[in-house]
Amino acid sequence: MRIAYLLIVFAFVSCVKDLELPPEKPDQTIVVNCLFSEDSNWKVSLTRIRSFADQSETFVDDARVFIVPENKDTIHLTHLKDGIYTVDEKPASGVQYQLVIDAGNSGKITATSSIPVKPVISDIRPSTQSAIYFSNANLTDFTVLPLSFRISGNDQANFVRFRLYNFRTDMGYTRYMVTKETISSLREKKFPEDYLSELEKLIGVSMNSYEYWGIIRGIAKKYDPAFDGIDITSSLKKITVKTRYADAFQAGFLFSNSNWLSNVSKDIWNVLGEYSGTQEAALFVSDVPVLNKGNQTNYKEEYWLETVAMSEAYYNYQKSYIKQLVNKENPFASVVEVYSNIENGVGIFAGYNRQMIHFKDY
Repeated sequence: MRIAYLLIVFAFVSCVKDLELPPEKPDQTIVVNCLFSEDSNWKVSLTRIRSFADQSETFVDDARVFIVPENKDTIHLTHLKDGIYTVDEKPASGVQYQLVIDAGNSGKITATSSIPVKPVISDIRPSTQSAIYFSNANLTDFTVLPLSFRISGNDQANFVRFRLYNFRTDMGYTRYMVTKETISSLREKKFPEDYLSELEKLIGVSMNSYEYWGIIRGIAKKYDPAFDGIDITSSLKKITVKTRYADAFQAGFLFSNSNWLSNVSKDIWNVLGEYSGTQEAALFVSDVPVLNKGNQTNYKEEYWLETVAMSEAYYNYQKSYIKQLVNKENPFASVVEVYSNIENGVGIFAGYNRQMIHFKDY
């Protein structure tokens, strides 16, 4: 019996054979990334598709990049670094733009898009009473505050994305900065010189406490894990400002409660929709900040609704991108291909129009 067992084992072992797979051929397709709005100068990122095993940088630094506005002069972008091309000029709403890229052997790459007009948000009605919402997005109960409003756009198809943000006045108006005195203080505490050299690059840069904490921990892990988690806030210069900096806004959970709006897959941060004319909208917004605040009265918790008017290309790109990210967690899910509007390449060239609406304080 034992001999028969060994024969079976050896039979299986003898069937094992290494397969000689052909090496993966590098794909030289250019990837374009350009999402543009009236708020920022033109910036185009160019890279190349790389294989799974290739960890090298694939920046495209030798292309000629142009923006061709409708009935206006061509705009020439200048290479900055790491495949980034920029120009000191902002796009305008309502103008049709064509992106033209001359990448030598890769041929001519083109794409077309424009910035849509901002929708008009009116009659905002936030509830003061919490509710329990069972989200179909991820099959979880959330404590939320109902929010309803009216949104108006063009008579043709309009595409929109909503996100929720909150702003704490006690933390949002407080900034931190590395100074020369910070470096001297930490040197006396025997912090590593490599660590201090990295911190010196941040001298004069104003950031909120969350961002500084993340950066400082990252530097510690890189040079000396023993200093990971050590709070150096007391060594930083504390600054009080009056401006609401974008990095001080914290994202919150957001869910749809209208038949023309939806969360994408299991996403709990974005609500997307397509509409025409005027629509009534209903959302459920997270009330986590309210619960955290309790009875504290020394600061306000501001609620803001980010409304982004999207070109159709941006809408399709955002939807497919979110679905792909979620499906990566499921080995049995079908592959979702991210939408691209680039001719002779892949990627996205699309306009958007963003507005922040302050609708309630707690």
